[in-house]
Amino acid sequence: MTLDRNTSLVEFEDAPRWVPNSLYQYLSQESTGFSLARHADQSPATVEGIRVLNAETGPSVRIDFLHAAAVRMQMWNGDARDGHPLVSLGLRANRLYEVEDAPWLPVLARESVWKEAARLRHFVCAFRAHVYEVAAEQLRWQVFDDAPPIALSRFSGLPPNWR
Repeated sequence: MTLDRNTSLVEFEDAPRWVPNSLYQYLSQESTGFSLARHADQSPATVEGIRVLNAETGPSVRIDFLHAAAVRMQMWNGDARDGHPLVSLGLRANRLYEVEDAPWLPVLARESVWKEAARLRHFVCAFRAHVYEVAAEQLRWQVFDDAPPIALSRFSGLPPNWR
């Protein structure tokens, strides 16, 4: 991806943080959506004063992308701060972003048979070992006390607003 001078990276500062060293991430794809679930960086279970975090413990955060048209994933080392083009714009691990004036979206609009391609937004989920880029109309997130696979299976109560 070649960035131009108008491209910028905007962090969703109110989004929940992910556990920096957790490698657990869970994906779900539906016909018009894409979801990620990951351990949230909040107080997980403790046993005899030791923080316990594994695939069966919570809490977790689920991120849903509405009308996802494309998803791409790249391996990277979030600790090294290089290896991805968006690093030059401030990309850091364990954060959620939107790319404004993204060069990827016009390419998708030209190549897509989807009539609403012009409404797409470019979202980025940066984890310690992976970066997920999603072209979708909107996103939402919710934090659960449950482990990530359970978070993928349901939202508790009314979902938060789409952004």
